[in-house]
Amino acid sequence: MLNILWPIFLIISIIYAILSGNLNQLNNSIFESTGLAVNLCITLLGTMCLWNGIMNIASKTSAMKKITKILTPIMKLLFPKIKKDSKVYDEISMNMVANILGLGNAATPLRFKSNEDFTRRK
Repeated sequence: MLNILWPIFLIISIIYAILSGNLNQLNNSIFESTGLAVNLCITLLGTMCLWNGIMNIASKTSAMKKITKILTPIMKLLFPKIKKDSKVYDEISMNMVANILGLGNAATPLRFKSNEDFTRRK
């Protein structure tokens, strides 16, 4: 639905800019918004790299093992078929910890990694 709605909005705004004589303002705002979008992407990329690095370091420490032990009852309830000593179990635990800590950007790659490992096992 949005793939239909957004092009309609864009076409209407371009036609309105042409009819009202504001085509230069439209062009300026397009280029300004593009610059802001690139700046935002670079900022978010840096933040995502930082938190992924922290989660990678945390995965190699004993702190993550302690947190995984705390999550064991929940993990057994949610994923009864996964063995406790498997790599997938650790990846899912790390994903849950990242989400609990509010690190949504760092949780996304962990989710993809655990999904890859889980599908390989099948």
